[in-house]
Amino acid sequence: MAAASIAPASDADKDAPLLSFGLIADCQYADVDPAGTRFYRQSAAKLDQAVNQLNRHDLRFSLHLGDFIDRDFKSFTELKPVITKLKSRLYHALGNHDFDVEEHLKSKVPAELGLTNTYYAFHHAGFRFLVLDTTEVSTYRYPGKDAATLSAQEELRALAAAGKPYAQSWNGRVSDRQFLWLTEQLKQATDAGESVLAFGHHPILPEEAHCTWNCGALHKLLSQFPCCKAYLNGHRHSGGYQFKDGMHYLTLHGMLDTQDNAFSLAHLHRSCLEIEGFGRQQSRIISFR
Repeated sequence: MAAASIAPASDADKDAPLLSFGLIADCQYADVDPAGTRFYRQSAAKLDQAVNQLNRHDLRFSLHLGDFIDRDFKSFTELKPVITKLKSRLYHALGNHDFDVEEHLKSKVPAELGLTNTYYAFHHAGFRFLVLDTTEVSTYRYPGKDAATLSAQEELRALAAAGKPYAQSWNGRVSDRQFLWLTEQLKQATDAGESVLAFGHHPILPEEAHCTWNCGALHKLLSQFPCCKAYLNGHRHSGGYQFKDGMHYLTLHGMLDTQDNAFSLAHLHRSCLEIEGFGRQQSRIISFR
């Protein structure tokens, strides 16, 4: 599959790439028939195609930005023969559909994706990579009668009463504890002279029906730290982009939607992030402030 052409930009020529990594969002596989533009069963073949393409490159790591499956815990097992062929280390962000499994198996989802912590940081080449868990407070993460679920349902009703477009049951947010962790990570990166790229499943901007419940607070926090360059996410399968207050927000196209594939190679430079898109995913250059 040929890559989409990269839009002309001089920033990519200013410095050599520090490293490259793979990006996939919303594989959302399930062994079920298509519904509308969603080709659930076909996602396994699309993932295999992406893995074969990513394996042709020297990647430091790869990221899947949530909704690895659409439903059914067995879907994780069915994808394993495909994803284990990936040569680069794979990091996951949790998505809402990853928890569309039997109630007694919800707690096993993070471990099934290789996660000991559901939000975490790792470091390469003077950059700190922060992976957020935007499902931590939600109506689907825990069993229906769990106190955390009941509290999230109450919060969702309050957001709906306030007329927030993102007051949707498929969204969620980082917890207060995670928010404090994120704040500390940004402070540490600043003190260490590191740059930051952040990732998650739910969008922060542009504000619309797919955003995380505390999108305003997250934008305010991230934009306060010049070390933080961009936030990349999935969830909204048609993609999206906004630049505000020095922060880039990029929503990647979902692999699931349409019969075309969607994934990316990301080439990280000191001055920019170059997204080389495949299939429906457009290529673009994100120039750092």
